[in-house]
Amino acid sequence: MIAPLGRQLKYLQVEAEVRKLAETLPLNAKMPTERELAMTYSCSVLTVRRGLQVLVDEGIIRRRMGSGTFIARHSEAPTRSARMLGILTYSQSDAYAYRLLQSVAHAALEQSIQPRSVWVRDFGADAQAQLDSLRREGCTAFTIPWFPFDKENEVQAFVQNSRVAISLPQPVPGLESYSFVAPQVFGRPTVKVIELLGQYFSLLGNEHIALLGPDMPHNIILQRQLIAYTSVMSRQQRAVMCCLVPPQAKAMDELARRWSEFRGKLAVISYDDEHALRLMTAMHKIGLHAPKDFRIIGYNNTEASRFSDPPLTTVAQNFDFVSEWLIRSALALAEGRVDQATEIPDCILTVRETCGGAGRIDDAFRAKLPGLTMLADSGNPD
Repeated sequence: MIAPLGRQLKYLQVEAEVRKLAETLPLNAKMPTERELAMTYSCSVLTVRRGLQVLVDEGIIRRRMGSGTFIARHSEAPTRSARMLGILTYSQSDAYAYRLLQSVAHAALEQSIQPRSVWVRDFGADAQAQLDSLRREGCTAFTIPWFPFDKENEVQAFVQNSRVAISLPQPVPGLESYSFVAPQVFGRPTVKVIELLGQYFSLLGNEHIALLGPDMPHNIILQRQLIAYTSVMSRQQRAVMCCLVPPQAKAMDELARRWSEFRGKLAVISYDDEHALRLMTAMHKIGLHAPKDFRIIGYNNTEASRFSDPPLTTVAQNFDFVSEWLIRSALALAEGRVDQATEIPDCILTVRETCGGAGRIDDAFRAKLPGLTMLADSGNPD
């Protein structure tokens, strides 16, 4: 976790922190927004802008009008005397993966480990070339912090053919010891979240509780969510209301119309923030709004969730936990050992407006949901 900056010369401290971050990201990687950096460092957007300007002047970062701020060059080469962690970042990463990359890089720096990240277009020849480049730079430990579920076979073949032990974000057949989390533990946080959110909405008095997710039958996490959700609904003697939708807006619009008949009685647990926000948009189109007409909770606590209208209640991913264990696993594998997480952290629910729980959570309510930390957040910060 990045500590808030001191009061004196904040813009210089922002400059120093962002300079370190820039060194860990691949060239042309997109930087966090000024607003997100301001929230991270507990300062104003103007302070962030002043700190970034120094890096712009040095050519380390480049602003593109309407697109954002990007890494233009690295200011210095790492020293070979330092421990070095090679991070292979899939070029089609999503917002979750990008935040995880930043967390891994920052955690490495805190441990005096020099992170070096590269983009990989695939897990074939390009990934092998990038891996060879990292090895020439002096990296001895490696991690792939994220990859899509449909790339599992490619990752399996790449790691086996490369003959390098690489820390992975999930168990892969034949490479179970390379996962940062023990196979018997993988997926438990997801199951735990679904169970707790089912109880949460039940305590709030919702008559119907639905599960919303992507139409991705090979997604392991989704499979575990479905099993956990069905189990919770069975124990609560509720009807199962599960819908998996493709990415097209039309499909979500049709779902909103179907679910509109449960207006005022429906609560929705979403696979992630993206699907929650898409449902909110579809509901708005037909004049329905959260939390009055339906209630919803997302997952991952993305920047978009804080600035939605109304701000989205969401489960915060524990990036500190994941990044710490990805690094521990990578360092252990480099030494011929296995070090995997065997316990799971508590779930953190960031309570905003869309779930209907704002202002209703007291100590007695919290006592009924051990394992779920509930934090109030108004969202939409200035």
